[in-house]
Amino acid sequence: LAAAPQAAPKPATAKAAAAGGAPTRVLSAAVLAMTLFFVTLAMSNGGIQNFSVAAWVDGQGLSLTMANAALTAFLFASAGGVLAGGIVADRTRHHGLVAAFGFGSSAALVLLVGSGGVPGLLLAPVMGAAGFLSGMIMPSRDMLVRAAAPPGQAGAVFGIVSTGFNLGGMAGPPLFGWLLDSGEPRLVFVTAAAFMLLTSVMALAQEWRLARRRRLPAPAPAE
Repeated sequence: LAAAPQAAPKPATAKAAAAGGAPTRVLSAAVLAMTLFFVTLAMSNGGIQNFSVAAWVDGQGLSLTMANAALTAFLFASAGGVLAGGIVADRTRHHGLVAAFGFGSSAALVLLVGSGGVPGLLLAPVMGAAGFLSGMIMPSRDMLVRAAAPPGQAGAVFGIVSTGFNLGGMAGPPLFGWLLDSGEPRLVFVTAAAFMLLTSVMALAQEWRLARRRRLPAPAPAE
């Protein structure tokens, strides 16, 4: 007698193969935390890039030329910070600590600038230092996202967390614009610095998750 035909095996998906036959969950707590990380990052940077000039002119009486020079220094130095951050990211695996240090230090400088304690001639150098430190975290930020992604799902995770930029870009302008309209231009810098500090805390939390995962024993190979 002829043997009964057997059903063709279902093709194994990349997700199943990545987890030894079990489907991989992309939306983990780490991925959602990194999405919020991108939201606060976008809100802090957006507040400085889009509203700092108006805040300096209205709140501290700076000339438009001096205020624009300070913002230009921030943006220009930020690009240099990204290049330096790439070198740092290649030489360490503690990317959460790098991100926390860079954004925490940048927040301190932004608070100093917002308090009015920086003379006009020193404003551009101080904002340049803040921009360099904030740019330095970008490569480490991407390494944190990659570390949070399940095997074979880095592209999907980057797509998810990148929506945080859009959410932060939508929520930031109404908030900072309201602060200016309320006659509180200095709070623009205080609020931006607060979001920077929150971003630093989330970077430390992600570093803690990664350190805990490194301490876990490796799973036994399937027979």
